[in-house]
Order: sequence, then structure tokens, then C-alpha cells
Amino acid sequence: MSVGSGGRQTAALFPAAFGKLFLNASPFGISFGISVCGSLPRAATSEKWLFCPAAALTIGRMVPGSRAWRHCAAALASVILLAAAASQPDAAERPAAGTTTGAAASLSHRKFALQPGDVVAFLGGTDVAAAQQSGHLETLLLASHPTLGLRFRNFGWEGDTVYAQPRDIGFPSLEALLKREQVTVVIFQFGRTEALDGRAAVPQFVGAYGKLLDRCAVQTPRLVLVTPPPFEHAAPPLPDLGPRNAELGAYVEAIQILGRQRRLPVVDLHGELLGALPRQPKLTSDGLQLTTQGQARVAEAFARLIGASRGAGANDGTTGANGAWADAKLEALRQLVLQKNRLWFDYWRPQNWAFLGGDRTTQPSSHDHRDPKIRWFPSEMEKFRPLLEAKEGAISAANR
Repeated sequence: MSVGSGGRQTAALFPAAFGKLFLNASPFGISFGISVCGSLPRAATSEKWLFCPAAALTIGRMVPGSRAWRHCAAALASVILLAAAASQPDAAERPAAGTTTGAAASLSHRKFALQPGDVVAFLGGTDVAAAQQSGHLETLLLASHPTLGLRFRNFGWEGDTVYAQPRDIGFPSLEALLKREQVTVVIFQFGRTEALDGRAAVPQFVGAYGKLLDRCAVQTPRLVLVTPPPFEHAAPPLPDLGPRNAELGAYVEAIQILGRQRRLPVVDLHGELLGALPRQPKLTSDGLQLTTQGQARVAEAFARLIGASRGAGANDGTTGANGAWADAKLEALRQLVLQKNRLWFDYWRPQNWAFLGGDRTTQPSSHDHRDPKIRWFPSEMEKFRPLLEAKEGAISAANR
């Protein structure tokens, strides 16, 4: 356990305090308390420090025997109590909500590692769903691991939260989708929408998040938590979401604690991006929705945090309004990723699901007109598979 700055200063003051103790003729407890607390810096004189001499005086009075014995007992009690207090940081020394200490950050980064053949799934709400339309994060992860043969599957869905991920009737469960795609790593990004419920809902958020992690851990134990990007100030007449970052910070802290408890990597986008606010151009169009350029900045922050940043255009801020990178090779790779993502989206979130697998599968139009026993929609959808494989082959070739 680390020792706060106030504790270190108190430990250094012990000899001086004891010198004053034995030279002072006043009653021991009061003398000792005044000597130590009077020598402390103002920041250290919190309730825990003021409690120690009072408690020591009480203990000393309870010891039977001569006055000298009581003084010795009180001195020993004071040393023990002050040493215990010194090991506990004051409130001012504790990390603020939504911040990550250096040790925790380095641990998270060290544990996040991709392996050959990994299939990486992204789970989250609107921000994650929109990320597949920009392709920046996938591109950076591919470019920084060109020999691993990585594949990515974005399962983000607008409106998803840790509490609920509603789908149409008959739609495959999350567990079934992860198994079908043979996912080996799941990256979660939740908390931004949930933070609008306020601080009081943090325990419910943690409980629901834990259940979602348990569901995905059935497929793979390699889970990664990502803290959400901060809110931004918006110009009238839009509501100003900037003040909401204080509440979002409580959710960020809860995510970090959840990661430590489960020994999972935590990528702190919130902490990385919050310190850079306000910024121009902004990350969002309205304080909430990330622009394409904002998606690029968020992806670059993610890559930077895990040491995967690559490409001049991905590091120097030269991203155009359309999200294009200045690095021609990196941008060409991103365009291939976008083409793959279009195919993937149409495959896993097909239009008119009711006829494909929902509540209208019995309709004549869902069956082959020559043989009503044959449902031709499912076999048509599987034709996306070779298209996806071909596009991922092109991505691999371009990434050499």
C-alpha cells in the first residue's frame, strides 16, 4: 500500500515529536497531540491525524500502573495509530473519479496483447456502431500488427446499453453470434448513455456490466474494457453536456474498478481525451455524437494508449473533415476496411429480418416458389461469406 505525501511527512516528524514529548511537562496525551499535529502541514491535519493523539490518550489512561507506564503505553499506541494513518492517503491524495493512476494504466496496457489469428469483436452502443463507418480503429490495429492476420467483427448497435440489447424476434443471441464468428477477444465500450442516469445508478450499472461480461466470458476470457469519450460543450440551442462529465467520471471510475476486480485490461479513453478539452475541431457535432474526424481522434487515442499507433497521418492530426488520413498507404487500407465493414453490416444486420428469421418466415415470399419446403433467404445470406473472406484477403495483402 502506498504512503501519501502527508504520511511521509508525518513519519519524518516522529523524532522531533518525541523530543517535544519528553521535554514537555504538560499531560502526555495533550502534549503529544499538539507536538505532532502542530508540526504537520495544514494539508495533512485531516480528521484521521487529529484522531490519533486523542485515541492514544484514551488507551494510556486505561493501562494500570504508574503514570510512567501509562505514558509509555500511550506513546506506543500513538506510533501504531500514526503509522496506520500514514499508510492511508488523504482524500486530496486519492485519484479523482474518472482518472487512472500510472501503475494501473501500465498494467492495463501490458495485459492488452493481440495474438495471431485473433477475431476481435466490438460491443457497445451508438459510438461503437458508428465506428465501423469510419474504420479508423480497425485500420490502426491492423497496421500495427501486420503479421497477425487479425479479423474484426463490429457488433455495436445504436441504443445498446449494459442493461439491454433489444433485438427482433428470432434474432441470434449475443452468445450465438460470438460463437459463430469464433471470437477470441471482446472489446466493450459502455457508460456514456448510462451516465445520463446520474451517480445514483452506478451500482446498477456495475451489476449489469458484470452480467454482460459473464455472458461473453463463456466464449472467451480475453475481455477488454474501454472507458467512453467525454461529453463536449455544445452551442445553443443544443443542451450543454459538458457539465455531465462530472457524472460520467463516476462511471469511468466504476469501469476501472470493475477491470481491476476482474483483472481485465482497461483502456482509459475518457482520461486521455478529457485533458485535451476544449479542442478544435471538436470530437462531436452536438456534444454527444462523434463526427468522422472525432472517430479518428478517438481511434488514435486508443492506439496510443496500447502502443499501437502507426502512420504519420494518424499521429500528427492531419485528418481531413471526412476522416481521411494524410498517409496514403494507411488511408488506402482504411478504405478497404470500410468496404469489408459494409459487407459485414449487411450480413449480420440484414434488412427485412422478419422474413429472414423473424415472425414472417412462414410467408410464401420466404420460400422457394418451386419447392415451398426450401427457404431461400438463409442460403442467399450465406453468399456474403466468400465476399467477406475475399475482402479480408485484400486487406491482408495491402497491409504487408
